[in-house]
Amino acid sequence: MPLLVVALVAESRLPFAQAGLIASAYMVGQMVATLGLPALKFARLKRQHAMAAVGILLTSVLVSARLSSQAMIACWFVVGAACGALQFLGVTTAAAAANRQSAFALRLAVTLIISGFVIVAVQLTGGFGGYAFLMVQLGIVFLIITGTGLVLYRAPAATLALNNPAKSAARPDRLLGLAVIFLLFVGQPGFWAYAVQNVQQRGVVLDHLAYAIAFCKAAAGFVLLLGAIRPPSKTKDGLLFPGLVVALSVVGIATANDTASFMLSLLLWELSLNVLSARLQAAVVQDNPATAGPWLTGAVFLGAATGPLLHGMAIQAQVPLVFAAYACLSALIPVAWVYLRAQIVLAKPS
Repeated sequence: MPLLVVALVAESRLPFAQAGLIASAYMVGQMVATLGLPALKFARLKRQHAMAAVGILLTSVLVSARLSSQAMIACWFVVGAACGALQFLGVTTAAAAANRQSAFALRLAVTLIISGFVIVAVQLTGGFGGYAFLMVQLGIVFLIITGTGLVLYRAPAATLALNNPAKSAARPDRLLGLAVIFLLFVGQPGFWAYAVQNVQQRGVVLDHLAYAIAFCKAAAGFVLLLGAIRPPSKTKDGLLFPGLVVALSVVGIATANDTASFMLSLLLWELSLNVLSARLQAAVVQDNPATAGPWLTGAVFLGAATGPLLHGMAIQAQVPLVFAAYACLSALIPVAWVYLRAQIVLAKPS
């Protein structure tokens, strides 16, 4: 998204302030889809719905290169809504899988690996064309990703939890997991939104940052992929270790005074956060797949949209360390939730 803003401003197609609305329209579109679909009682999307979303997505991306500024903003709202619908499809499919932890890890792994390669490809070819060329690149990437997904997609079989009202009842203790996901994503994307700016203000030089981010994402993706395809283990993967590493990585990023420290902290943060996210989402859905599955994507995006706003307010109030402290805390909230959930289970009469 930052590359789109830069391309639009460089070509004088949009003033800087309006170019930023492209990113806002995209995020709003995603939130409308991810919150609207479960509100309309969609438990999952059918293949024809997904194909329609893919068609709308590709058409909107390619057509946006020829539109006026106002129409372009509306077009990117549609792109965001289509992306949100496809993300809803991916999450609800993983939520209905027999091995949910592997399903969520595999879904996130593919996304991260592709994101890493796309960042590198865009960096290598970004100088060869403007906004229109960038849209063609994105169109090709979207076509490959969505085409592969549609070919591999199989409608999940209905599970006991989806068919049994007693199992799928939306009790408050089960819905608490969605609140935990929201709080985690308020803290982590919110902290990252200003992390680079803050570290550069401390005099740290970050050359080739895009390549470093691409490497971190791809590395996290391969770690998740290895975890997803490994044979099932008798011991359950917990949240404590990745949660602690996320918290320590936030401290490292917030206090880094040299490039090596920042990059190492960033790598550990990317690895641990994505492992924590995959395991947490699987755990939340395990409790209540019928309710948590459809609302999961909305909780993630609502948190990710709220976090940067709150961090910006903290910077404006000259208390950025307060938000950094919250980012550390948000990584440990899932650990506390797992403990609380276990106590609730133990307290139930057998």
